[in-house]
Amino acid sequence: TSWILTGVTSTTPFQSVEAWDSDTPLDDDEVEIPFFNDFSFACGSGAIGEALKTQTQKLRISKTTLRNLGIEKANAAATGSSGNSMYPTIKDGDTIHIDLGRKTVKDGKIFAICHGGLFMAKRLYNLPMGGIRIVSDNAVEYPEIQLTADQIREQEFEIVGWIWRISTTETW
Repeated sequence: TSWILTGVTSTTPFQSVEAWDSDTPLDDDEVEIPFFNDFSFACGSGAIGEALKTQTQKLRISKTTLRNLGIEKANAAATGSSGNSMYPTIKDGDTIHIDLGRKTVKDGKIFAICHGGLFMAKRLYNLPMGGIRIVSDNAVEYPEIQLTADQIREQEFEIVGWIWRISTTETW
């Protein structure tokens, strides 16, 4: 603690930050997950799996983080967000991390969904008889949608995965 008072110390309390690129070896506690700059391709049966196979951009993430959240590496993906339907929780340009293995609705959690071929991030709530509430945080511009079990099938509604991290980078 003397370095706080004097600014002088033989060792610094901070780890140095090193630049890395795609050729830099992973640390022992790191894995790479697919990163999609634009995840807004048409969704549908098998489309996400096909996209994951061809994705070349990666983000590094701690194995410990995934393990602590019970997320398998194969189910971890990230993408950039666009639009303001989930503002202020998710801002345009934020990075969202998705667990593609968690598709069971836990009321009020944010999920990546595909509805009628469009990829979106929304809060979901269960309704009786197998229905679902689809809620935007920016409810003034994006009103709530309620689907019955029949409408879920008819409108090709699919839960892509649970959004477990939202990363914001402010720009100037």
